[in-house]
Amino acid sequence: MPRTKNTLTRRNAIMGAASLVGGTIAATQLPTLMSRVAYAQDAGAPPVFFDQDQFALIERIVDVMIPGTETPGARAAGVHYFIDLMLDEWAAPARQSRFGEGVRALGERLGDDYLDSAANEQINRLRSIDEAAFSDGAEHDFFREFKRLALFGYYSSEPGATIELQYELLTPEYKACAPIEDIGRAWFWSNFRHGL
Repeated sequence: MPRTKNTLTRRNAIMGAASLVGGTIAATQLPTLMSRVAYAQDAGAPPVFFDQDQFALIERIVDVMIPGTETPGARAAGVHYFIDLMLDEWAAPARQSRFGEGVRALGERLGDDYLDSAANEQINRLRSIDEAAFSDGAEHDFFREFKRLALFGYYSSEPGATIELQYELLTPEYKACAPIEDIGRAWFWSNFRHGL
């Protein structure tokens, strides 16, 4: 069956993520990046792009966005390391500046006490920012870019791809159309708008 113009391919998803940070990353480089993310997380490595306070904020934000449930969440998948490494190694200087400023401003919007707040309060504050970012007229809100990069990082990770999405490298049989009840989860769609 021929692909339609709007069909999402892994190559398009990778190119889209690279465009989020204003750089380029080839499909063959993504596994290397994900291996480096896993290594950095296992070693408890310090951040290379963000300062320690910004990194802690990003770690908590991605954990609130995609918490661990019966499947590993974004923190367990190392999404905070993914964002840090992606920006350090693949982002253009203008995008690095935008993300540095964007994360600083995001921290101000969440409040100085965000990391010390109760979990419910953290969720409510981030939900408010999410709703504002995806409201009409907010197409250029930084949180949209941040969220797309975080989601791409999660669904490119091993737990995101193999457990959450139930990706199988080789399937035993081809199923052109499988009911959602049979597979339990849907494939990730790059344009989806998911509230917190």
